Amino acid sequence: MQTTGLTDRPPGFYLDESSFSWNAWTLVQGGVDEFGRPWPLFFESFGDWKTAPYIYLLAGVFTVTGPSILAARAVSAIAGLATVSLLAWLGYRSTKRPAIGLLTGAAALLNPWTFEPTRLALEVAFMPALVAAFLVVLHMRPPTRDRWVSSALALALVLALITYTYTLGRLLGPLLAAGLVLYVGQRSWKAVLGTWIVYAALCVPLLLFAATNPGALTVRLAEAGYLGGPLPEIVGRFVEQLAGNVDPGRALWVGDHNERHHVKGIMGSLLVGTLLLALVGIVRAAGYAVRDPWARYLLYGLVVSYVPASLTTDPFHVHRLIAVPVFLIALTIPAQAWLLGRGRAVSLRRATFVLLAVAVLAQGAYFQIRYDEAARGRGHWFDDAYPGLLDVALATGETPVYLVDGIVPAHVHGLWYGAVRSVRPERFVHLPRDTRAPSGALVLSSESDCAPCVELASGGFFRLYRVP
Repeated sequence: MQTTGLTDRPPGFYLDESSFSWNAWTLVQGGVDEFGRPWPLFFESFGDWKTAPYIYLLAGVFTVTGPSILAARAVSAIAGLATVSLLAWLGYRSTKRPAIGLLTGAAALLNPWTFEPTRLALEVAFMPALVAAFLVVLHMRPPTRDRWVSSALALALVLALITYTYTLGRLLGPLLAAGLVLYVGQRSWKAVLGTWIVYAALCVPLLLFAATNPGALTVRLAEAGYLGGPLPEIVGRFVEQLAGNVDPGRALWVGDHNERHHVKGIMGSLLVGTLLLALVGIVRAAGYAVRDPWARYLLYGLVVSYVPASLTTDPFHVHRLIAVPVFLIALTIPAQAWLLGRGRAVSLRRATFVLLAVAVLAQGAYFQIRYDEAARGRGHWFDDAYPGLLDVALATGETPVYLVDGIVPAHVHGLWYGAVRSVRPERFVHLPRDTRAPSGALVLSSESDCAPCVELASGGFFRLYRVP
């Protein structure tokens, strides 16, 4: 499931995917981003600044494979397998029950919320794996006096990766770090303080970049958020957005309205069995949270995972909520342990475990079957018309081919698909929006209207035309 259909489910390649991949390829070719900046910490793209770890990883892969859509999406698929493995290991390690490890891993594999991002060549695919890795490290190396140095180093490193890998991580990372205060006690304060110090040191490059580029790292929040209004309005909007994000009906039956993020019409983003197990796990964790910092942290992590997305106006944006399913799946572990444990009503509890396990597997399998069918027809959401138009343009043999931005900054598609076809970027000339190509020029554009022009072909947002 994770490694099949990477180029046709969905077909095409979205603009952000092309942007990440093109920047990775320019790194391979000359150690610069698309604007010629050498080895940047953040990559400017479409007015935003994309994070570096994912692009550098793609560059490493392209060094071996060359530029390709399959290679780019395979990286995300492998990240999905890492999420499955880490959560399965967490389930087994914390209970010593193979059945719990297997069901926990199956939940990570089958839930649309954790599966669908791994079908795209975007940095968000790595966030579930990083959050799961953080939980594994926290469980294996909790902040204690006996091994506080190794704990601090390991936790701080994963927190830094969370912070640098995806835009929401710039807030989620500090929130997860702050939550380590739940471990503070006579035997653990050094480890927690040490983690904060190392984490802060690792974030110094980010802080320096923010200081020298004011507003660069918050531009997406400024565009998609609402923090510029009066405080009462901000609080009211936050509560409204939070309520929409925690709505179980939306999670179970609707999912993200953006069809690039979620296949519409099958089900929501979360399996019913996973949510029921997580609810039992929340009750169980709350019952012994007073004496168990691990239980306290799982509950805290679930709550703060909703915060970054709730500061933006998009309803139930699953990419900005990507840490939520990781904590929900982790919270199924105490529920599974209780259902399979000893005590009263053993038969009833074990029957409930079997019923919920079957529900997870059956609904997950149903989603996978339907996804396999539906995802093939989503090409218009992923600009699948563009490569065909580019092929027509290249077949003319003309140089240069002008790439003109319009509705979307589509020139990056031309550069990326050109690289995939071993076409040198010098064959293209990029013109910004509302810039007219010279008379006789061959133009591939996302303009809504090219008049006066002689249109040669079109598809989706894009049109190939000649300037009279």
